[in-house]
Amino acid sequence: MMPLTLAELEERLLNYFKVKLSNQEISYIQPPVLYKEGRNIRTYRFRLTGIPKEYSKSLVLRLYAEKELPVRPQFEAILQNTLNEAGIPAPPVRFSEGSSEHLNAPFLIMDECPGEVLFDINSITEKPYMQAARFLVSGVGSIARQLAEVAVALHNTGTDKLWEKLKSIDFPIEHLSLNGRLYQLYKRIQNAKLDGLEEGVVWLISHGPPEPERPVLCHGQLYPNNIIMQGDRVNCIINWSMDSILLGDPAYDVGKTSAAFKCFVPHVAQSLRRLSYKVGKRFAKQFPSSYLQKQPLNKSHIEYFEMLWCIDLATSAAESIIGQSHIYKKEFEEERIDLYKSAVNAVELFKNTTDVPITLPLLRR
Repeated sequence: MMPLTLAELEERLLNYFKVKLSNQEISYIQPPVLYKEGRNIRTYRFRLTGIPKEYSKSLVLRLYAEKELPVRPQFEAILQNTLNEAGIPAPPVRFSEGSSEHLNAPFLIMDECPGEVLFDINSITEKPYMQAARFLVSGVGSIARQLAEVAVALHNTGTDKLWEKLKSIDFPIEHLSLNGRLYQLYKRIQNAKLDGLEEGVVWLISHGPPEPERPVLCHGQLYPNNIIMQGDRVNCIINWSMDSILLGDPAYDVGKTSAAFKCFVPHVAQSLRRLSYKVGKRFAKQFPSSYLQKQPLNKSHIEYFEMLWCIDLATSAAESIIGQSHIYKKEFEEERIDLYKSAVNAVELFKNTTDVPITLPLLRR
């Protein structure tokens, strides 16, 4: 089934609401506009009029690739709405459709979250140098503490209601376990013929920590730019994805976020690279420290999940480089992150930590 053109999407999305809400007077204030394109998802903003109050704010359409599991939008809708009911500020989902009959692909529609991101490292490098340097001294710790508070609150949220609701859609929970994540990563490496990374994923399989007695829900991309603030209040945690969520060890979120700040290289002038590197390194140290002040974690588990992030990033970068998934490169470009240098850093961090000599195919920009 061919993807819809923007004009076709606009018409069929409007018809969906008219039928769903039995109201032929519904129209657009703002037609759908594509603002983010991921590996298997395109995301649009739009706004309607002539519609019940709960749908009258800005809405987000998450349109999945046709090949996606039909259960995916149902899973993500159940997840976000269950979290919202439990007091974790995830965007409420209004509609989800697993079939492709309406928009030629599965989709969900949720509220847009107004506000500003908790922190964007690129914003620091746009400030005058001395102002940015002062932030390095005084601001990084505050943001690390705020993010740690978000992580602790999420990890302390009960999952019993979520389990029960997921049973109703026959969702394969094992997909979200550590073993499930490692299996998916190994398949990607094999499918892309990334022989130089196989030893890395074998190391991950043989060194994985035991499943915790009480698995918790982990976001998997708990970065400051996925935390939306209004003033001093966390308004929303965004980018919940079946591709990155884990039901397991809370060290998963702490390790992945720490590794990202150790390795990500912003697209900034060479003169500011050293400053951004210092910001990243400081954050990568202070975020785990802030979390551990609130509740204990096994430090070796944090390091293990840093290594998982490194192999995952290296795999995604290689897929982009060899032409299997240019979308991942586009995601990095939108976030103004240098994929090439970040992948090199991830490979070096893994090798230096584990002594496993992984390699990537020729890295070309």
